[in-house]
Amino acid sequence: MTKRAGLKLTLIVAVLTLLLGCASSPSDSQDGGGEDMPGWVTNPPADTAEEMYFVGAGSDSDGNEAAARQQAAADLVSSITRFLGVRVTSDTTVEAKDSLDQFTSSLSQTITEKSDARLSSFTIEDTYIEYRGNLVNVYVLGEYDKDALLEEKARLQALFEEQQEAVSGPELEGDRLASQKKYYDAAVQYLTAATAAYKSGIDNADIKYERNMTKAREVISKIELNKLNDDLTSNIKEPFSTPFRLLVTSQDLPGGEGIGGVPIKVVYKEIRSNGRARMAREVVATDGLGKVEFTRPAPQFVGREQLSMELDFSATLEALEEVPDSLYPQLEAVEDLIADKEVKFSYTVVSKAREIPTAIMIADMDNGGTTLDKTETASGVLEVLSKEGFSVGTLPVQTALLQGSDSQLIEQVSSQYEGRYERVVFGTVSISDFREDGSRYMVKVSGNIKAADLETGEILYSSGSMFKSALGQNLQSAMSAAFKQFGKMVGESLTMSLP
Repeated sequence: MTKRAGLKLTLIVAVLTLLLGCASSPSDSQDGGGEDMPGWVTNPPADTAEEMYFVGAGSDSDGNEAAARQQAAADLVSSITRFLGVRVTSDTTVEAKDSLDQFTSSLSQTITEKSDARLSSFTIEDTYIEYRGNLVNVYVLGEYDKDALLEEKARLQALFEEQQEAVSGPELEGDRLASQKKYYDAAVQYLTAATAAYKSGIDNADIKYERNMTKAREVISKIELNKLNDDLTSNIKEPFSTPFRLLVTSQDLPGGEGIGGVPIKVVYKEIRSNGRARMAREVVATDGLGKVEFTRPAPQFVGREQLSMELDFSATLEALEEVPDSLYPQLEAVEDLIADKEVKFSYTVVSKAREIPTAIMIADMDNGGTTLDKTETASGVLEVLSKEGFSVGTLPVQTALLQGSDSQLIEQVSSQYEGRYERVVFGTVSISDFREDGSRYMVKVSGNIKAADLETGEILYSSGSMFKSALGQNLQSAMSAAFKQFGKMVGESLTMSLP
């Protein structure tokens, strides 16, 4: 219902309340005496070009005039609503029903106030009350501005048709699309109809909701997702040379024919700049042949992983998230069916880093910045990289070089070890905290380790600020353990990150 129409009805009720008194019409008759029964009681006035007339009648055998007037009002309102031609059905939503209710309640109040006051569009033209012993009859003549009533009729009919279309329209469209084997689009229409049904608050809304959810499952079950390739390989930090390919089809379709325009959600692992993993999501649509080709962005890690593709109904299903508990099993069944359609592609990300001669220069320092004699961090890095098949060796620690600029270190190592190493892993790690914990000691170390290409000077890897804590029976054992474990942690990160 529009704000303008709602305001109009509100004003009608307000004006009626102020203007309509409780005095009987001049045509009121007591005990059958007084004025003769007016002709309009048995022969309502004919409609004119400007006005339309309606008569309502009511009786009460106990002589209760108010009760008879209520019946007459209901009869008159019924006559007007029959003219309007709208009917509340299972497709009628709350908005349309409320609009009609406000209209009829305004008319009822106008009639039962027994006034001859005239409003802009509706008037109680006359009222006749007749007593016959204990029986009281009330007759009411209403006059309605013809243009205004026709306008109200058109407004209500449009509103009822619009709300009916919100439920039945998508369902019929879904049936049409399903007959054309456009199963994804049909499912969207059925889910849209189900949403409209449960939000309408009408009688039998649950029946329409469940019917459309059942139809949605039926067409979704016909959709098939078929992988056209698998087990792809790429180098770290390089895009895949071959895209992941998928065909969306159905057993009902001729061999090789697909369903076009189907949104597919692609989910894959991604490593952020802080080293943490997250699941990235993208949506791509099938082409006219029902195929999807997705080129995965350059991976920033090494190892074997999976990429998944599934039907994307997220926008449509979001509108169903607030269904009441009684209707949730239907929604859950649709979501489970969609999840069952998911396909997974395996892929491997490899690195050439194992083949590239790499040097390690890492200084272990105490909490005062003094370089320690042992190089436990470098030992931990070397252990992991060697185990993973890297060509790697350690260099003597040059503290001044490590505390200078990256470019100076890279240039110096490149010049000093030209032809022997092509990369260098470097940095400093220092004690940031230590304390005695009962009979043991706890030591915490932190630092930032980098890896660079000696020819180009490019920084290939930076751990960022990392830390590691360890316990030992004495301070020295705790220190050694902390530095060594820090080195192993960096080594594992390097195996996953170096291109």
